Amino acid sequence: MRSVKKISIGLYCLAAVCLQCVRAKSTTTAEDTAFRAEMVKNAFRHAWQGYSSFAYGHDELQPMTNGTTDSRNGWGASIFDALDTMIIMGLEDDYQRAFEHVKNVDWTKSKDPSKTFETNIRYLGGLLSAYDLRPDPILLDKAVDLAEKVIMPAFNTPNRMPAAYVNVTTGRPVKHNEIVLAEFGSLQLELVRLSQLTGDDRYETAGNYILEKMSQVPSRIPGLYPMIWNLESFTPKNTYVTISGGADSYYEYLLKTNILMSGNEELQLDMWKVSVDSMQNYLRSETHSGKVYLAEFEEHYKLLQTGELVCFMPGNLLLGARYLNDESISQLAHELMNSCYDTWINTPTGLAPETWSWIDKEQNIAVYPEVMQKMMLRSGFIAQDTGYDLRPETIESLFYFYRITGDKAYQDKAWKIFEAIEKYCKTTSGYTRIADVTNMEDVKPLNFEESSFPSVYSYFFAETLKYLYLMFSDPSYISLDEYVFNTEAHPFKLNKPIQVQAKEFK
Repeated sequence: MRSVKKISIGLYCLAAVCLQCVRAKSTTTAEDTAFRAEMVKNAFRHAWQGYSSFAYGHDELQPMTNGTTDSRNGWGASIFDALDTMIIMGLEDDYQRAFEHVKNVDWTKSKDPSKTFETNIRYLGGLLSAYDLRPDPILLDKAVDLAEKVIMPAFNTPNRMPAAYVNVTTGRPVKHNEIVLAEFGSLQLELVRLSQLTGDDRYETAGNYILEKMSQVPSRIPGLYPMIWNLESFTPKNTYVTISGGADSYYEYLLKTNILMSGNEELQLDMWKVSVDSMQNYLRSETHSGKVYLAEFEEHYKLLQTGELVCFMPGNLLLGARYLNDESISQLAHELMNSCYDTWINTPTGLAPETWSWIDKEQNIAVYPEVMQKMMLRSGFIAQDTGYDLRPETIESLFYFYRITGDKAYQDKAWKIFEAIEKYCKTTSGYTRIADVTNMEDVKPLNFEESSFPSVYSYFFAETLKYLYLMFSDPSYISLDEYVFNTEAHPFKLNKPIQVQAKEFK
């Protein structure tokens, strides 16, 4: 999941002048692909060895100092997030040790309240995915226990909308009237899958009821909702509209819930279609060089700013385009995919910055300071936050594009990203965030606590390395025709297969 981070650049409208991505035919051989998959697996082994040696049972390892953090209740978030990755990579010994840990976790013991959304996507999602990949009644029992003790109590509010936090000791929601769109608006995928596996429809009903109520709330831009809401009135508290952290997975889940439910619902798919139409009509912004980004809105101002967290959207759009056979959505997906990838290859390190801005083609670039014009000509965008947090979003979209189009050039692009991560983020005990993707001489490695926004290392195991590994695996393995991925890259088995993957890979 993408953590909430708003760009603090006022209303500057800076431009990116990026070169068009050249789509060359891949010359990658089967031997190359196998080698790449093994290298990604080795990266997981390296990171897992560091975590196992210094932080096992804690939520995260601090990879620069070998310290530990427990930002997600201290139940071992990295272990739960990595369960299905270990199964997928065939790391049997590591999985068995993790399984023993999972069996003994007590959900009622934690010094901190449970954040409903994070517990749902990481812990519940990890358990359900591991169960779908290797069914064991202990995994499902643990998932039900978690749902009953920690997640479902969040819905014990007067309007049945989920509280942001739950006191795990008392089993009651924490009084806090501010809720975030991505957090309350993307619980349904895990809860629907739990109902499918247990036959208990309470979970699905609770998750989908949120969307029923949302559909009754008017929005200034059709289908696009502000990020911060009031729990009691269940109405927006601000006007800030974004597809980035704090909103992202809400839009992602509208489509995926329909897929998981075998198309046996119409509301959420319709809401997704309306939101995509508004992304095209209101948020789409094109630079002078033809790059396309999704802007943001606050009040009546269109803010030309975005970031890596939004780069999951090309994959989500292409999945929906193929699912619905809608070429107009496919075009937007390709535009965004090319532009997201450009932000990686057009930095000195080959790593994307956290956030950036640009000038729309309707604006006069000459009125901006010369230094900004030079930066845009050199890199194609203006980096705002120059850090890289081991993000998976562009890799995620490359995975969808490879699997859906069959074009192996996307494998080559993912490999370039992996090589940059290996070069600049690797430490003696894992991989770490860096502060400056623009400086090859000093990227400024960081521990995970060195941030004003909590960063959870577990997504590196759950998402970044999993998507990279699957990029170089047989396309029939964890096929998009048979699985739908939650926002933490945990694959859930579809009861009814769909047809979205390419039939041939060239």
